[in-house]
Amino acid sequence: MKKIYTLFASVCIVATSFGQTVFQSNLSSWAAGDPTDWMGSTTSITSANVTELTTGATYGTSMASLVNATTTHKRFTTQPVTVVAGETYQIQLWVAAQTSGELRTNYYDVTNAAYGTYNSYIDVAAASGGNLTLITQNVTVPATSTSVEFIVSIRNTDPTTAPFNIGILIDSVAISVTTPPTPTIKKIYDIQYTTNPNGDSPELGNVVTTKGVITGIVKNGPDRHSFFIQDSASAWNGLYIYEKNDSTLVIGDSVEVTGTVDEFNLGSAPQKVTELKFVSNITVLNSGNALPSPVAISTASANMEEWEGVLIHVTNAECMSNTLGFGMWSINDGSGIIKADDDIFAYHFTAVVGSDYDVTGIGHYTFDEYKILPRDVNDISLSTSITELENATVAVYPNPANNQITFELAISNFDITITDITGKVVKNSNSSNNKKVVRVADFNNGIYFYTITSNGSVIATNKFVVAK
Repeated sequence: MKKIYTLFASVCIVATSFGQTVFQSNLSSWAAGDPTDWMGSTTSITSANVTELTTGATYGTSMASLVNATTTHKRFTTQPVTVVAGETYQIQLWVAAQTSGELRTNYYDVTNAAYGTYNSYIDVAAASGGNLTLITQNVTVPATSTSVEFIVSIRNTDPTTAPFNIGILIDSVAISVTTPPTPTIKKIYDIQYTTNPNGDSPELGNVVTTKGVITGIVKNGPDRHSFFIQDSASAWNGLYIYEKNDSTLVIGDSVEVTGTVDEFNLGSAPQKVTELKFVSNITVLNSGNALPSPVAISTASANMEEWEGVLIHVTNAECMSNTLGFGMWSINDGSGIIKADDDIFAYHFTAVVGSDYDVTGIGHYTFDEYKILPRDVNDISLSTSITELENATVAVYPNPANNQITFELAISNFDITITDITGKVVKNSNSSNNKKVVRVADFNNGIYFYTITSNGSVIATNKFVVAK
């Protein structure tokens, strides 16, 4: 039985654009120990040297580790792919290697039972530095060929002995014609609206150009900035853009975007989130635009396909749990539960179970669940229907604070939770009288948020500034 190794290296990748794709694999489908869309008839690497890795994958749930420490190349080939005779194809691979490993590409002409000419080897370790990176090579199939197996040829990989036993990692492969198709111009509604029970877009797989105003940005890392766009305040009019390179975009930018329509979900459910990936163009048309007004819906309705990518607003929703894990907390206005997630802003540290909240955020779908994504603290507030304690007047001073800040109430016995801008709890404190002085000399300069509770009820939430 082959082992499934765990990769601990941190990876980040940059999106790219493809033409008409004829083969795409994220190495996440395996059967009998082999990736199902690989191991074609001309494969010469043994199954024992092709290992599934279930941690560290960026596309899908798995990667493949290919090990061939010898100087003689081994072939890792696709299943037969239908091609256009005489066409040039671009082979793009997300790969990594620790200390050594060379890779090149070619094809086997199934129609004529002949190999093509190999491209030059690429030193994957030098190109990737141990992190997933994109490499590209082109092959031109013969004018008489209509079916090929595309070949990944490897040699001189890391040895099989620990700790260098990962060989060459392959996370995703896309093979496409070098001339991209002409995109069609579509409104977001035309991309999103569907009657398919699975929620698949009618434009799935097509290259489209659309436009909208950026309503939220997901900062997954220093060079990963996916975002949401919307063109009106109604259902089916929001879209997730899976772009991981442009860090200059801001909320309120009106953008025109070209990319491939895709359906993606890291879970196992047939439902997926409609997104634009392989983004080839982002044009900022203008900036500083007013955002579409959030649509008021119930928490139960937030669990519906039409609110993907749309700014929505729920009110009088009780926090049911703040310990769901992965930065999530749940709310329910009586109609049903929707989970709030921390993809953009973390609040689960601060949310108080039993308290009622008004929450604005972007509808989204990940890991088999619909979510609402608040964007900052201004998207979350205590519902005005909360019964406040009598005479619970709160004074917080000085603001800005330097070394200390004082919380003074008209009641005794209260608790204070302070979080930073990321939602991380930085201090918990309690008072047995009506005044509490909290030391903030060790805080960094910036904005902080406090929540004051007494006997399980929220009295006040607000923010203060530390400036030294």
